Amino acid sequence: MPKRTGPRHQPFVKPEPELMDLVINHLSSYHPLPKHLENTFRECLFEAKVKKNEYLLNQGETSEYLYFIIKGLVVGYTTLKEKKLTTYICLEGESVSAIKGMYGEGPSGESIYAVEDSHLIGLPISNLLQWLETSFEMNIIIRKIVESFYKSAHQRSNLVRMGTAQEKYEFYLSTTHHNINRIPPQYIADLLDIKPETLNKILKKTKEPKGALTQTHCELIEEYMLNQQAFKQHGLTLSKMAADIALPTHLLSHILNFHYKKSFSSFVNSYRVGYIRNKLQDPSTWQHLTIEALGNEGGFSSRSAFFSEFKIQTGMTPSEYAKSR
Repeated sequence: MPKRTGPRHQPFVKPEPELMDLVINHLSSYHPLPKHLENTFRECLFEAKVKKNEYLLNQGETSEYLYFIIKGLVVGYTTLKEKKLTTYICLEGESVSAIKGMYGEGPSGESIYAVEDSHLIGLPISNLLQWLETSFEMNIIIRKIVESFYKSAHQRSNLVRMGTAQEKYEFYLSTTHHNINRIPPQYIADLLDIKPETLNKILKKTKEPKGALTQTHCELIEEYMLNQQAFKQHGLTLSKMAADIALPTHLLSHILNFHYKKSFSSFVNSYRVGYIRNKLQDPSTWQHLTIEALGNEGGFSSRSAFFSEFKIQTGMTPSEYAKSR
């Protein structure tokens, strides 16, 4: 049995089943987990709650855990010649660890700390490395997680090489799935390697979209989501949606962030849950389906993603919601 261990200065606390489901869903988005490994996996998970400005890892320490963010905002940065350089920003639904820790022991080149009070689920990297050697499925999952970390690092390297601050900001908008209203501007400025006052000038110019043109854009977005039911597409992406409605990706992201106050994934999932709620209220429209199949029809790629998102938005599981109606 893998060793149960908790984060530094915290005891092992086993998470509630629904929280473990969120982690399983996150991993399964990379590659399906076999049932026997899923059960073993649950035995190794622990709960961690950190306060604002508390560190999960200090630069130079060995990274021992992979964290899944249930709620909160976590930032990674490296210090070079007494200057702090933000390397990534992570919100709920994402995983975070030092890249170096994901492929073996050694001093981390970055620090990780909480910008907000944060609730996380942790997994010892020692277990991941063990499964890397014994499980084909975990080999794929770990490789894809590391790839996502390197992709984030590559995007930042592109950002700092771009010409103007405006171009950097537009590229960031086109590549992030975050609701940037959640993120303090100084962290975005640091990530983009621009001065905070420069970013403030850009934000003043590009705040809440207004006017007839924005109304036209919103009509395009809503026609795409409602009449074309684009939310049913599995794997719908920001760039795919932007191409389909002929809007620049950064402009679409900007409208979702500042007009609808949502990240891309939250925006799409709100339509998916709304569609399924309407179906559940009229049994004659879905009695030929299982609830899981209904989630698939609504655009969710996995049962766990469907159930966790539905409960987040309604406070009930789909089955509970159907019975209440």
